[in-house]
Amino acid sequence: MKKMKKFLALLMACVLTASLAACGGSGDAGSGSAGSSQGAGSDAAPAPAGDAVVIQIAYENNPGEPIDLGCKEWARLIEERSNGTMTVELFPSSQLGSKTDLVDQMLMGEGIIHIGDAAFWADYGAPEIGIASAPYIYDNWDQYFKLLETDWWKEQVDLLAQNGLRLTTSNWAYGVRELMTTKPVRTLEDLSGLIIRTPNNVMQMKTWEEMGAAPTAMALGDVYTATQQGTIDGMENPMATLYGQAYYEVAKYITMIDYIRMPIQWVTSESWFQSLTEEQQKILCESGDEAGLFHNQKQDEMIEQYISDMEANGVEIIYPDDAEMARFQEAALKIYDNPEVTANWSDGLYENIRGMIS
Repeated sequence: MKKMKKFLALLMACVLTASLAACGGSGDAGSGSAGSSQGAGSDAAPAPAGDAVVIQIAYENNPGEPIDLGCKEWARLIEERSNGTMTVELFPSSQLGSKTDLVDQMLMGEGIIHIGDAAFWADYGAPEIGIASAPYIYDNWDQYFKLLETDWWKEQVDLLAQNGLRLTTSNWAYGVRELMTTKPVRTLEDLSGLIIRTPNNVMQMKTWEEMGAAPTAMALGDVYTATQQGTIDGMENPMATLYGQAYYEVAKYITMIDYIRMPIQWVTSESWFQSLTEEQQKILCESGDEAGLFHNQKQDEMIEQYISDMEANGVEIIYPDDAEMARFQEAALKIYDNPEVTANWSDGLYENIRGMIS
């Protein structure tokens, strides 16, 4: 808790300055938000003067979760600062469709902004960016925010833009991903053969394979029913999502393995972004960074309450000892030698990233 508050204070001091570079038309990706470099479809015409730009922000999380609260703050800031030239519609709980459907719409130029982690965006022209949400890559949140300031990160943002997707804001700390199951997992061996829901990306699926589980990709909205029916044995996600999706009703064990410190990025259509005025681009990105700080603080404030409420609903929180944690970590780190994960990475990427942020 204290560590999170410390990084929030440090981040507040620099993020607004960074977002000026990100959205100010220099082409510099800054803190990992949008620049004005022209990408795929960048010849779109600017929005006509006097027409309000409608922005649709879509996410899987339910109303009341920190992500939802952050999006409400983002919408408020955009509408307040744009003086009526931009309006925001929020679509929680996957109301606009699946992640892949939304990306397809963005690539067609729709004004949709969607949430995703780096391992998901890696499939859209920037394969190395996936390491930004890899297991045990960060020792603390400060290391992720340091990564956002590197030339390497700016290169990944440019690659996404060249493939039709514009990263708008990156400083949202989604949380630390933990394991929730219908059977207790106290040791690495307890994972053997358990069917664990993961997002649909190679990195996380291979990580769970290395730890002995049987991963299966599934939309977040299907996980509750699948667990209830016994189709899967558990899922992994940050505490806010485990609580917000009410998984405590169908799974009674959480193992605190801290396997991914998960940042998220919000991405939109590059062609749609280029149709905005420079001032609108700046409002969108700066407001997104400020809303990210708001989200991070809300998540920090609510995490202990989530744990308390789930324990009150019969959930056992399992804390592996140091020796067992080391075994989980050793198994997970094997993915950095897995060619299915690293096939499109430059040589020594893991070591290079660790060197940049340590």
